[in-house]
Amino acid sequence: MRSGGLVLRKILSGIYLLTALSVSLGGFGHGSQWSEHMRPALGGVAPDVVSVLALVWFWVSGGMFVLGVLLILAWWRGGRGDTSLGYVPWVVAAFYLVEGIYGGVRLGPFFFLFALQAVLIFGTAWALRPLRAEAP
Repeated sequence: MRSGGLVLRKILSGIYLLTALSVSLGGFGHGSQWSEHMRPALGGVAPDVVSVLALVWFWVSGGMFVLGVLLILAWWRGGRGDTSLGYVPWVVAAFYLVEGIYGGVRLGPFFFLFALQAVLIFGTAWALRPLRAEAP
């Protein structure tokens, strides 16, 4: 591979990694919104219901963190030639794409950020896939 190709792969790899980090760190951003925005909006709701909503809220935050960690693990292993986790970016990106489009249409433009993350993961994972040697 020529040096231009190596530079492009490094750039794409960096975009993938930064996107994966944003997915993972997004879990912390999501979790921090509970006490600032969600809890105050639930005034008058039964305490048991609020407890369940808090559990689900923080479960989703943890899920976002874990999905980002899985993306990072797939990036790490893929960079060392191990393609056994090559399906991870596709599954996570598909989930984020559906959620991002649905959320963007139903709840507001902020949620299109998830669709953007999905497109970045799809695109970079596809571009970074192992290239098969062509037969002579």
